[in-house]
Amino acid sequence: MVSFKHIGIVAILLIGLAFSGCVGDQTADDEVEVEAEAPTADEILAEEGVGLTDSEIEEIESDLDELEATLSEFDEDENLTIEEV
Repeated sequence: MVSFKHIGIVAILLIGLAFSGCVGDQTADDEVEVEAEAPTADEILAEEGVGLTDSEIEEIESDLDELEATLSEFDEDENLTIEEV
């Protein structure tokens, strides 16, 4: 037999769900339109006139490779001390 306590808990959960807005008339089409209107990073950069050329990208990648090589040269066992000025 179902107790009044369980019926009350289910009723409170259903009322909470109804007022939370999780269930409603909102369709998935509304969400798709919002996503379609949002500009991408490429569009924003193009509007501002900012762009990277292939040579700049290659230069950044080579700098990153050099940095990774430098970092790999450090021994993990080496103690580094930082002194405050």
